[in-house]
Amino acid sequence: MSRFSLSFVLCILLSSLLSAQRLPDADVPPPPLTRLSDEDGILSQKPEAARRITKMLQKLERDHGYRMFVILESALISTTASDYASQLQQEWLPDGGGLVIVFESDTRKLGFGRELGAKEGMQPDQIGVPAFSLVQIISEALHKIGEEETTEDYVEKLVTEITTGLTAWFKLREAPMNSGHSLRLALIAIGSLAFLALCGMGISWLMGNADKKQSSVRIFPEIDLPERLGASYGGGTGATNDFSIGKKN
Repeated sequence: MSRFSLSFVLCILLSSLLSAQRLPDADVPPPPLTRLSDEDGILSQKPEAARRITKMLQKLERDHGYRMFVILESALISTTASDYASQLQQEWLPDGGGLVIVFESDTRKLGFGRELGAKEGMQPDQIGVPAFSLVQIISEALHKIGEEETTEDYVEKLVTEITTGLTAWFKLREAPMNSGHSLRLALIAIGSLAFLALCGMGISWLMGNADKKQSSVRIFPEIDLPERLGASYGGGTGATNDFSIGKKN
């Protein structure tokens, strides 16, 4: 399976909002209590992988209240992984606060049913994850999975990477702000800026005084005047005129 770029993951999430073909509401199954649905036995060869995935999903919900459902299907009829994930998202998580992942093993296609609500996860009391953070988490998870992975390993690594990214995001969000440390950093930053400003003012003042002194000082070149009969001559010439009215020369 080829690696997914960030833009491609965004296209997958956006396409989940456009349900081209919905299943009848009567055919929509109830949400699995274990958060993992594998009715076709895709993980039957590795039951321990199914148990690990279930534990990760339940721990994510228990620790942070975020519900993530993983639905494994061998082949989807009359719908796609993206459309099916979108429909399950609307049915199971109408108010947000979770993610539905659908994996079709025959085509190895993924569908993400996350509603791209602009406000979800942006308020302190909300459980949801903002769309831009979720896109980054899924993209990084898909880039860490090898192309040669078996179906069982691929599903387990996918869930592991996504839950790890979500857990890190929630821990960062829930981390208490250290007010004392933040205040010290703010004071240091303000002091540094003030020091730089004073240095700039001092340099400008010194340069201004230097320019002022340079403009006020006049330097005349030295000249040698020969002497004639003990007095200097040749230093220059001069002339006088009398402009008195009525006086003739």
